[in-house]
Amino acid sequence: MLALGAALLFQSAQAQPPRFVIDDEEFVAKVTEAAAKLIHEKKLLPIETLRRQVHARTCRLTLIPPSTQKLEGPELYERLQESVLAIGTVYKCPDCKDWHFNSSAGFIVGEGGVICTCCHVVLAEDAGIKEGYLVAANAAGHVFAVRSVLAADTESDTCFLKLDAPPIKPLPFRRGVRTGEKVYCLSHPGGYHFMFTQGMVARLNRRRNEVLDKQGQADGNLTRPILLLNVTAEFAPGSSGAPIVDEAGNVVGQVASIADAGEPDTGDQNVAPSPSVPVRFCTATEEILRLAEPEAAKHPGARKEHAKSGK
Repeated sequence: MLALGAALLFQSAQAQPPRFVIDDEEFVAKVTEAAAKLIHEKKLLPIETLRRQVHARTCRLTLIPPSTQKLEGPELYERLQESVLAIGTVYKCPDCKDWHFNSSAGFIVGEGGVICTCCHVVLAEDAGIKEGYLVAANAAGHVFAVRSVLAADTESDTCFLKLDAPPIKPLPFRRGVRTGEKVYCLSHPGGYHFMFTQGMVARLNRRRNEVLDKQGQADGNLTRPILLLNVTAEFAPGSSGAPIVDEAGNVVGQVASIADAGEPDTGDQNVAPSPSVPVRFCTATEEILRLAEPEAAKHPGARKEHAKSGK
């Protein structure tokens, strides 16, 4: 009996899919090396070229229908890992002169390598960087060139980019998420790649963001009211553009920003500082789908919404 039990345990272990173990240093080195090769072969567009394409417009995109099958945590992680990429700038360091990779997140939404991320991932500039290129990489470290900006809405800080990539399974969108629903996030906070977190929708709110200029900086103007989710699933800088999904892997929002709910430091050493509480904001699916022309209305869970000029 003992031998039979051991054999069954061994068979069960053998039936489990291999675990994904990330080595962040190895991943970044692999991405940087592959991107440097593409730069040498002149297969990447300078990021300045892509920044000039970030202006309000829509595109025609065929979206897959929402899923109704709930997944357990490990299966959901594996599903998201198929579609979530690390996207960011490969740049030549002004100090050491080596190439570096500064990653954010994005997720595949359509056939032909269409990826969704935040506008500020493309627009953000560093005055010290003179040469940079935007690339995307999957969990295996395979690097894909970003070819163009297909659609953008700088007010809601979201955009669709076209990748030079083989077929990658897209994630479906779902409108109408409610407060209290369980949600998940797969992102790259602080360069810790493919971090999976769980939480819930804490509230829905409308908020006027600060308008971003061509350098990705706030210009003092305010946007239209944007539909946002506050979630308790953890993320941090480096997570921008990541999907917020439900238990079936449907995208209900996109990581946008973090605010600090604590009281500001008074500078008085005799007064204990107020606890800092991060409030995490995510752009709702309803705002992201303004980028997609009526093809989205063909599927359940989507209504016809023909956006004009990204508004």
